[in-house]
Amino acid sequence: MPKDFSGKNLRGRNFKGQNLTGAKFIGADIRGANFTNAILREADFTRAKAGLQRRWTIFLVTISLFLSVISGLMSARATLWIADFFTPDMIKQYTIRPGVIVLIVLAIFFIATIRRGLGAATDAGAGAVAVAVAGAGTVAVVVTAAGAGALAAQGAVAVAGTVQAAAAAAVAVAAAGAVTGVGAGAAAVALLVASAVAAAVGVGVPGAAAATGAMAGLGIYVAWRALAGDEKHALIRTVAIAFAATGGTSFRNADLTDANFTEATLKSTDFRTANLTRTCFHKTEKLDRARVGNSILADTHVRQLLITRDGYNKSYVGTDFQGANLTGVDLNKANLKQANVSEATLHQANLEFANLTETQALATDFTEAYFTGACLEAWNIDATTKLDRVDCRFVFLLEYPKPGTDDRDRRPHHITKCFEPGDFEKLYKKIMETVQILLKDGINPEAFVAAFQKLMREFPEITPDSIQAIEKKGDDILMTLNVLEGTDKGKLEQSWDEGYQAGLPAQSQAEKLRSQAREIEIHDQNRLDMKEILLFMIERFNVKIINEVNSTSESKAMNPTNSNNITARDINQSTLNSDISGTVTNSINQLPASPPSDKPGIKELLTQLQAAIEAETNLSKEDEAEALEQVKALAEVGKNPQESTMQKAGKTAMKILKGTIAGLPSAATLVEAGSKLLPAIANLLFLP
Repeated sequence: MPKDFSGKNLRGRNFKGQNLTGAKFIGADIRGANFTNAILREADFTRAKAGLQRRWTIFLVTISLFLSVISGLMSARATLWIADFFTPDMIKQYTIRPGVIVLIVLAIFFIATIRRGLGAATDAGAGAVAVAVAGAGTVAVVVTAAGAGALAAQGAVAVAGTVQAAAAAAVAVAAAGAVTGVGAGAAAVALLVASAVAAAVGVGVPGAAAATGAMAGLGIYVAWRALAGDEKHALIRTVAIAFAATGGTSFRNADLTDANFTEATLKSTDFRTANLTRTCFHKTEKLDRARVGNSILADTHVRQLLITRDGYNKSYVGTDFQGANLTGVDLNKANLKQANVSEATLHQANLEFANLTETQALATDFTEAYFTGACLEAWNIDATTKLDRVDCRFVFLLEYPKPGTDDRDRRPHHITKCFEPGDFEKLYKKIMETVQILLKDGINPEAFVAAFQKLMREFPEITPDSIQAIEKKGDDILMTLNVLEGTDKGKLEQSWDEGYQAGLPAQSQAEKLRSQAREIEIHDQNRLDMKEILLFMIERFNVKIINEVNSTSESKAMNPTNSNNITARDINQSTLNSDISGTVTNSINQLPASPPSDKPGIKELLTQLQAAIEAETNLSKEDEAEALEQVKALAEVGKNPQESTMQKAGKTAMKILKGTIAGLPSAATLVEAGSKLLPAIANLLFLP
C-alpha cells in the first residue's frame, strides 16, 4: 500500500533511493528533503511546499550580502581609477581628454550589456579597450610613448574594474532575489559600500559618483532581466538559480513519471536529470526558480504552458514537449509545426484548428482530445499513438491551399460531410497497420519473389493476401502491405531489402527490366487485382503493375517518414482509371435483357450498384475504382453464373464489396444501398 505523508512536516528528511511509488505528499512541507534517485512514480505532491529550510535561507542571504560587499569594493576601485581621468592635472596635460575615451568605452559596455547580455558585452568592452589603446597612441603624439602606454593601461584597468563590479553586483542581486524574492537589499549594500569608500578617499568628482551609481544600476538591471527569463542573461540566471537551490529540496535523478505537483511551491528545488515523463506541473508556483537542468522545463514557453495550460493561438514551432503532461491544455489555433509531443499526454486537450504539420507524435496519448479543423500534414504517429474517443468532425491535410485555390484537402472531402464518432480513430488505425516498401527503378521478378518468400518465412502472418496495393510512382514501384499491430516494421523492411538484394541476378537490374519490357506481355490488366498480380509474378515471373498514380496531398500527409514510424498513408489515393466507369457500363450492357417482371433483374441491380458506388462521397478514388472492378467482375459472372470458375470469381467480388462497404460510416448512402442490392445480386447469381 502506498505511503501517505499528507500534511506532514518532512523538512530535511532523507528519502534518497527509496521506492515511493504512489506515495501521497499532499500539503506536506518537504523543504530541504532529499529525494535523490528515489522512485516516485504516480506520487502526489499536490500543494506541497518545497525549497529551502530557514537556516539555509539565512546562510545563502548572508553569502549574497557578502557578494554585494565585494561588488561595492570593486565599484569603489573602478570609481577611483575613473576619477583620476578627471583631475585638473590630467585635463591640463592632454590635448585629447582621456576621460572622454574611458567614458565612451564604458558607454559601449553598458549598451552592449543591455542589448546583448553581460558575456557579449565583455567582448565588446575588450574591443573598446583596444580602441582606447589606439586612442592613447594618438595622444602619444603630444606626450611620451611611455606615458601613452601607462594611460592605456590605466583606462583598461578602469574598464575591467567596471565589468567585474557590474558582474558581481548582478550575481549578488540575482542570487538574493532567487533565494528571498527580493534583491534590492543586496543592490543597496553594493551601492552603499561603493559610496562609502569613494567618500573616505575624498573622491567628489560628479563623474565618479555617477559611475558608482551606474555600475550598481547595471547590476540590478541584469539581475532583474535574468530572473525574468531573458535569454541574453541566461548565465547570470543559471548561476543564481544554482546558488539558490543549494540545500533545497532535491529530486535529482528521481523517477517522477506521472507524478502530480498541482499547486505545489517549487522554488529552490533541484530537478536535474529527473524523469519528468507526464509529470503534472499545473498551477505550480515559483517553478521558474527551480533548477531544471536540460529538461523541457528549461524552455520558458513550455514551462508556462505546463503551469497555465493556456496555449490559445500561440506559436510553439519546433518546440520540444517530449513526455510533457498537457492534459486538458488549450491549444486551439496554436502552431505546433515541427514540434515534438512524443510520449506526451494530451488527454482531453483542445487541438481544434491547431497546426500539427510535421509534428512528431510517437506514443502520444490523444485520448478524448478535440481535433476538429486541425492540420495534419505529414504528422508522424505510430502504433503506440492513442486516438481513443477523439472528438473530430473534419481535418485538413495541407497547411497551405493548393496553388490558385482555397483547397486545403479537407477530410471528409465534401464540406457537408463530417466524421462520425469513431471514424477518425478507425482511419488512422488502418494507416498504422500498413507498411510501404519502395522498389527503385521497377521490379525485378526473381528478386521480388526471393524477397517475398523470405518475408513469409520470417513473418508467418505475411501472405500474398497481405498486399494492399502495388502502385507505380514514376520509374519506381510502391508496395503497401497490411501487417499485424506490433509488427517490427523496421525489421520487416530490412528483411525485404536483404532478400531483394540477394535475389538480384548478375545481370544489372536495369538491363533485366528492359529485357522483360520487350519480352513480357501483360494479360488482361483490368481483371487482375493486387493479389492476383503477385501470384502471377510468382508463377510466371511476369510483372503486373496498377495504373500510375499521382502523389496527392494526402499521400504527403500519410506516408512513412522512416521504417519504424508511419505518419499515415493515403488511403484515398486516386488510380486515375478514367475508363473504369465506362468499362463497367459496357460489361453490364452485354448482359441479356431481363425478362418482364415486377422485380429488377441482374442487369438493373448491377446498374443501381454502380450508380450508388459512384455517388458515394465517403469512398476514396482507390476504393471506388476497386469497387467498380468488382461490379464488372459480377457482370462477367452474370454471363455464365453456373460455371465453377465464375462462381469463385463472384464470391471474391462479393467479399471485397462487403469489406469496402463495411469500412464506411453507418450513415453512408452506399451502406443502405448495399444492404439491399448485394443480397439480391447474390441470389440471382446463385452465390452463397
